[in-house]
Amino acid sequence: MGEPETMPNALEVVAAPRQRLSDHVVGQLLEGITTGRLAPGEELPPEAALARRFGVSKTVVREALGQLAAMGAVLIQQGRPTTVLPPSAAPLATFFDRAIRSRPEGLREAIELRRAIETEIGALAAERAGAADVEALAAQVATMRAVRDTVDPWVEADLAFHLALARAAGNALMLFLMEALAPAAKHVMRLMQERRELRDARRTLARHERILAAIRSRDPQAARQALHAHFDASRALVDLMAPPRRAP
Repeated sequence: MGEPETMPNALEVVAAPRQRLSDHVVGQLLEGITTGRLAPGEELPPEAALARRFGVSKTVVREALGQLAAMGAVLIQQGRPTTVLPPSAAPLATFFDRAIRSRPEGLREAIELRRAIETEIGALAAERAGAADVEALAAQVATMRAVRDTVDPWVEADLAFHLALARAAGNALMLFLMEALAPAAKHVMRLMQERRELRDARRTLARHERILAAIRSRDPQAARQALHAHFDASRALVDLMAPPRRAP
C-alpha cells in the first residue's frame, strides 16, 4: 500500500539553491519549526513522503533528519514517526562545556561571561521576583548552609540558586542561556570547591545571602553590586587555579 500523499500545509517547498540537498531540506524543515508552523510534539511525515515533497531521495531526507536530531530540533525513534522537539539548551550546553574545558582560558572566560549575564539577571530578578521565587532562592541558601562542609551537595545547591535567580528574572532567553551554561558552571564550581586550601564556604554563603537580601528588598542596584562582588571573588579563585593569561 502506498503512503498517503497528504502533507501538512506547514511544509511549503522553496526551490533548492545550489547547496547540499540535505542542507536544503534541513533549512526548509527548520523554517517550519522556528516559525511555529511545525509545533513541538507534531509528527513529521514519513521519509518517503518528505522525499517526494522535496524532490530528493530518502537517503537525503534521512541525512537531513539526522542533522536536525543532532541540533535537538527533532526526536528520531525507531519504528515511530519523527517528532518536533521544543527548544532545548542541550546543544549549546555541550558547546559551552567543551569550550571551557578544552582551553586554558576557559575558566576565566566562564566567570567573565557569567558576570556579564548574571548581574543583569539579578537586577531583573530584584524588579520581577514573586514570593515563590524568593522562597526558592531562600531554600537554596538554606541548603547551602546545611551542606557547607560537603562538595557535591554544595555545588548542586549553588547551581540551583543561580538557576532560580534566572527564573526569577522573568526572561525566558536569559533562563535558556543559563541552562545552557549550567554544565560548564557546575564544572567550574566543583573545581573551586575541591581546592580545600581555597575553599571558604562561610564567605561564599555570605555573598549568596547578600544577593538574596537585594532580591527581597527589590533593589536592582544592590543586586548588581552583590553579584559583581560574588564574581570578583570567583575570579580571584580562578586566577589562583588557572595558568596565567596568555599575552595577546
